[in-house]
Amino acid sequence: MNVSRREKRKDTALQMAPMIDCVFLLLIFFMVATVMRIPPPFQVELPDSKERQEFPRKKFNLNISADGQMAIDDQVIPNLDELSVFLNKNQTKIQTLIIKADKNAKHGVVIDVMERAKQQGIDTLAIAIREGEFRGD
Repeated sequence: MNVSRREKRKDTALQMAPMIDCVFLLLIFFMVATVMRIPPPFQVELPDSKERQEFPRKKFNLNISADGQMAIDDQVIPNLDELSVFLNKNQTKIQTLIIKADKNAKHGVVIDVMERAKQQGIDTLAIAIREGEFRGD
């Protein structure tokens, strides 16, 4: 029995097709699992608090700047009437309206926003605070 050396060797090439499939599946998984956070068009400095309560972090974050500008996620809301229209249009989608008001925002604006939300049937409101130690100043 004479077997040549060529017949004994097996082809040991690395198969690339399954590896490419795995890479594409991982890419699709991370694209679907990624949470996109949209920053507001203005800076908001949140107040401090001793108490902390978790709430679902979903869409519909209402940002109020120190000078009274409002934006829901990345969409600027020019006035309270437009806010009412937006809230009425998206009432069924909003589980919790998260209000992120600057610590120097006027109290009256925040109260007006909360009243408009209640008028449009949004009962669950959350006021965001800065996480960390309470300084008490």
